[in-house]
Amino acid sequence: MQKGKYGVCLWFYALVAFILAFLGQVLLGGLLLGFVIVAEKNEWLTRQVIQAFFLTIIVSVINAVLDLLNIFGNVPIVGTAIGVVFNVISTIVSIVVLVFVIIAMVKVVKGQEANMPLLSKLANRAYGIIEKKVYTQAAPANYAQPQAPQAPQVPVQPQAPQAPQAPVQPQNPQNPTQHQ
Repeated sequence: MQKGKYGVCLWFYALVAFILAFLGQVLLGGLLLGFVIVAEKNEWLTRQVIQAFFLTIIVSVINAVLDLLNIFGNVPIVGTAIGVVFNVISTIVSIVVLVFVIIAMVKVVKGQEANMPLLSKLANRAYGIIEKKVYTQAAPANYAQPQAPQAPQVPVQPQAPQAPQAPVQPQNPQNPTQHQ
């Protein structure tokens, strides 16, 4: 286990960041991120804490949107039904976040990348790491590979029609100027 400048294992900072992400502590997560960037200066640790911080921000935005949409919460009959729907959605979001956080914490404690969907790409992009995309082109379905290498073929050029020529008479070998 790699230790930081202050004698604390690096995975512990990432673990605390994911716990703060589950608890929805945006400010404390931001402070921890700032500390990790300035004090520890470890690339792996910074990427993990950035992922946890982005998770905190996303969960906070989702909860804020759900709270804004729950404007009918004070209406006697409709408010109860709508409130139940929004509470169910909020509970589902919390369970999904809890599952992601547990998986990420287990990976981080082992010293591996958290690799949270979409958040790992954001963390890499924020840290300046750009993954190159490799595109492969599939052969068409009806294309058959040649069996043996073939010599290049020169296309046959059509020739222009020629005008008929007068028949040539054989010449006399003794006198080349005479014709028979």
